[in-house]
Amino acid sequence: MLPKLNLKPVYDSEECDLISDLIVPLLSCSIEYWRGVGFFASGWLRMAAHGLSRFAEQGGRARLIMSPILEERDWEAIQLGERAKQDEVLRRLLARSLAEIEQSLARDTLNTFAWMVADEILDIRFAVPRKLGDRGQYHDKVAFFRDAAENTVAIHGSFNDSVQGTLNGEAFSVFCSWEAGHHAYVTRHVTRLERLWNDQNTQFRAFPIPEALRRQIIALRSARPPYRSTVSDASVAPNDNRLNVPVQLHDYQEEAIAAWDAAGRRGIFEMATGTGKTFTALAAATRVFQASGHLAVIILVPYLHLVDQWGGHCRRFGFRPLVCHSGVSGWQAALRSAITDFRHGSRDLCIIAVHNTAAGSDFCRLVSSLPPDKTLVIGDEAHALGAQRMRAALLPIASLRLGLTATPRRWYDDEGTETLLQYFGGVCFTLTLEDAIARGFLVPYTYHPIPVTLTDSEECEVASLTHQIAVLLGDSEQPKAADREELERLLRERARVLANAESKDAATLAVLSQYVADCRDSGSEARDILVYCAPGRHRAILKQIAALGLNCHEFVHQVRERDRQLVLEEFAQGHLQALIAIRCLDEGVDVPSTRNAFFMASTTNPRQFIQRRGRILRKSPGKERAVIWDCVVVPSQTTPPDVARYLLRREMPRFAEFAECATNKYRAREVIRPHLDRYGMLHLFDMRPWDVYRQAVSLDKERSENDVECQ
Repeated sequence: MLPKLNLKPVYDSEECDLISDLIVPLLSCSIEYWRGVGFFASGWLRMAAHGLSRFAEQGGRARLIMSPILEERDWEAIQLGERAKQDEVLRRLLARSLAEIEQSLARDTLNTFAWMVADEILDIRFAVPRKLGDRGQYHDKVAFFRDAAENTVAIHGSFNDSVQGTLNGEAFSVFCSWEAGHHAYVTRHVTRLERLWNDQNTQFRAFPIPEALRRQIIALRSARPPYRSTVSDASVAPNDNRLNVPVQLHDYQEEAIAAWDAAGRRGIFEMATGTGKTFTALAAATRVFQASGHLAVIILVPYLHLVDQWGGHCRRFGFRPLVCHSGVSGWQAALRSAITDFRHGSRDLCIIAVHNTAAGSDFCRLVSSLPPDKTLVIGDEAHALGAQRMRAALLPIASLRLGLTATPRRWYDDEGTETLLQYFGGVCFTLTLEDAIARGFLVPYTYHPIPVTLTDSEECEVASLTHQIAVLLGDSEQPKAADREELERLLRERARVLANAESKDAATLAVLSQYVADCRDSGSEARDILVYCAPGRHRAILKQIAALGLNCHEFVHQVRERDRQLVLEEFAQGHLQALIAIRCLDEGVDVPSTRNAFFMASTTNPRQFIQRRGRILRKSPGKERAVIWDCVVVPSQTTPPDVARYLLRREMPRFAEFAECATNKYRAREVIRPHLDRYGMLHLFDMRPWDVYRQAVSLDKERSENDVECQ
């Protein structure tokens, strides 16, 4: 009970520790805690951990209202906790191993902070000036505590809830509801906080977290002080030579850089996924800078999550990246200023832009003033830049050009492929998957095709779509410009039928169920399982796999970036045994711990399945090999011959690609051999995707001569 604390009227940091001598005892005796504060940082929670632990054990609920100026990591933790209120799986992940808040705050403050928000131990609102344009900030420092008997203590002073606050000279005045003469002060402070919380304050509005998310009112403050130090400035002066290669490059990476140099510093690195294209490119850029002393690097990436990955790698090499995308307010002004500095003396400039932004008129106009011979464009996942809407990002201003991709050729887009090759100057270095496995940079794998068949109605739909595609193509390998959109729609529809084949679910679950049973029989744990399924199917697959007794989670575009990282960490640690994914693991997201992959859905585009396979073969501690199961659509005994040949021609390139590099190549062939032999198509065993590409186009044209009727 609060009256037993024998509180002093004033607590001064000169005489006591404000946290341990005042805040912790008050929390330990309370079931309500209301706090209004100008600045908050989660490190304060760790210092008050003992009191918060007792507070939570007693069923306490805290309400915190503050200025919306936060460190980025605290804002991310708040958002994560808010999302976990609606996602029970995410909430369980946050709460894992949180036996006691006190120990958890010491071990993992941000995770526990997020969990406290999710579990509604801590509710947060943000105070924002009501008048538009008002630069004033909510800067109060008031709180009250209430116990089960409704005894109340109000405190008012200068202390902010941050670690820095404990280092300052601070003080609190203390008012107790049971002390004579204190009642008016307690009532006034309680009323002020309650009015502000309920959005009744005439100077400030109070926004709950979801509304704050919608309005984006948060201002992230830097962890560094907002002033410049002359000492630190000297260490990164414009004439320094801080850029360096912080890693020991492999022989093939040195070969790639040498090949690029020999090609006039233009070219594409066609390197298997997982072989270090990023570090190779940054090392090449650093070497150019060291040789010339003046360089602007423009890095183009397809997705937002790759911005952060590239940013971290750039900083390791000594670059200070400037990020440009629609989520960054004021990037245009920052870019304009940085380019001006570069043109007037700064020795280096590093820009990371998302493809969409880089293809926009604002970005293209701003970078056009850079000196061509000192500008290097690095195109990550360069194949994506061949798309019609992205080609403006292929900046003509840059004389130095480097493309990075495991798959430089674009599927059914010869024009886009030619555009890429002309811009970057062709492929200057190649490292195949076979080479990467042989050199030990990727793990070997076994490949197990799972033959599945279409239903009668699915076969009928495939036949009809194929005929329509053939009519559009006519005698040309490329459709007319006016027909391109319709062709793409038909191709997507046909791919959807194959991806969603009804028999895939039962066939995959039968194999997965047997794998789980085998693991149990051998005393091992079924884990490190990645399942790729078709869009729209992941929820059903998730339920079916969970029914096998596996702890699993979806990994789709709707899972936000912060949550993704948490899910991936849980997967890597084995707490999650399986991930069910759609397309968002195709490029840029690493899941090296994966040992068992199930391909329930793949397009005929080799970019997709080659990228997926590469991610599965990445090395990880204790990982010696990987296993791939792949649903391969084959003809049934009653499939019309022309439809049967189409299915085999469409599915076999992927089979040939996967089987060729597998340690069980010939055993995998035996599974498929009867289907190929029946139609005299055994030659497809040795024809990989790009070998079959022209034949596939020709087949579509031939379909116009065969009107397949569905009975």
